[in-house]
Amino acid sequence: MAATMARAIKYWLKAIIKSREVFEEFKDDPHKVLISFWITFLFAFLYSLTAILLYVFQQPVKFPPWVPVAPENYYLYQTFWTIPWGLATWIMISGISHLLAIAGKKDFYNYKFENALAVCAIGFVVPWTIFTWLPETFLAPFFGVFWPFWLDMLRVSVLPVIWQVFLIALGLRKTHNVFWFKGIAIGLLTVVVFFFMFLAFMR
Repeated sequence: MAATMARAIKYWLKAIIKSREVFEEFKDDPHKVLISFWITFLFAFLYSLTAILLYVFQQPVKFPPWVPVAPENYYLYQTFWTIPWGLATWIMISGISHLLAIAGKKDFYNYKFENALAVCAIGFVVPWTIFTWLPETFLAPFFGVFWPFWLDMLRVSVLPVIWQVFLIALGLRKTHNVFWFKGIAIGLLTVVVFFFMFLAFMR
């Protein structure tokens, strides 16, 4: 297990600067499903620790929750559903990506869902690690959101979105032989699903 987790971290970090190489390596990795799981699980686990920090330092939630939980305790509860949220989001966007990527292909049976799991693990985790997890773990708990609104919008609604769309389009091109236009459209849809899942459960 430790070796598989180590490879997951290797792929995760390498994809930040060499995503094309990672997709090439990942495509032929016999353990891609388990490695994809660990990438997503570890990301969600780290985000659950972030929620603990936000609770301990009593940072306010960004917008009112719909769950019947007192806002001041929301991050404590978020700790427990962050891992299921991360895994469910990953599986959802992987399923959508795979089904849309093979739509219209006569040889659809040649394309494997496990490759979509690998693509979406990287496409989901890498951008949000950089633009949300890092600042929300090492800055927000201690100082709050002190940066200007435009920068917050850029780091949440623009840069990671572009990166996620690009990574998923690139990955599906490598694994499902999808043209760029279709890959970008699928990538955009995964972002929409991500935001719905995020807005429903995360603060």
